[in-house]
Amino acid sequence: MNLDPADIQHLKDGYLLAALSASELEGVLVHARVRTLIPGEPLFDQGDPCTDFFFVLTGTIKLCRMAPSGEEKVMDLIRSGYFFAEAAMFMNGCYPINACSIEATRLVALDSRHFIGLVKNNADLCLRLLSKMSQRMHGMINEIDRLSLHSGAQRVIGYLLEQLPGGDAAASSVRLSVPKHVIASRLGIQPETLSRVLAKLRGQQLIEVHDDMIVLNDVDALRRLC
Repeated sequence: MNLDPADIQHLKDGYLLAALSASELEGVLVHARVRTLIPGEPLFDQGDPCTDFFFVLTGTIKLCRMAPSGEEKVMDLIRSGYFFAEAAMFMNGCYPINACSIEATRLVALDSRHFIGLVKNNADLCLRLLSKMSQRMHGMINEIDRLSLHSGAQRVIGYLLEQLPGGDAAASSVRLSVPKHVIASRLGIQPETLSRVLAKLRGQQLIEVHDDMIVLNDVDALRRLC
């Protein structure tokens, strides 16, 4: 274990570890390892043995799959404070997806086999895990709705609104922390479509674009369009 006190507190705030007793948490931390990834570094590939699940301390992890054509489809972006690959512990022992860093990233690798042993003996932990998986399932259903029923412009606007730090201020800024082609893949559109939508919103004076910073000039109007 090479975790500092701040890392441990960050982990304890995560939903999976909040139900653990002090001794159970200590057992998990004994099997934990901090990993540091440079931008673009792979973490695991689809089909690799699922030996660990992960918690992001800083940075961003991209989860993706490759189409037969070789095109990459971004399935999710995992940021600081979130677990990922926990469901893979129960899926035939292999990761169903690829994972790599988008930016410099620090994360914690937690031993899957040890954690499954805890789940078998901790009903509260088991219920937390089931609840989170249910939430993610509903999230994926909503994602399918967005991709099939919403226009490209609505998807882009929805993504921008999701990045707001909170509140409905008259003008709010969001930072695009990942490349635009990754955002486009996540939204199921082409990069050119993303650029056209941003240009149109800028022409309507609904947003201002300053490199990777986007100012939302009228949040309420954007919500109505979404």
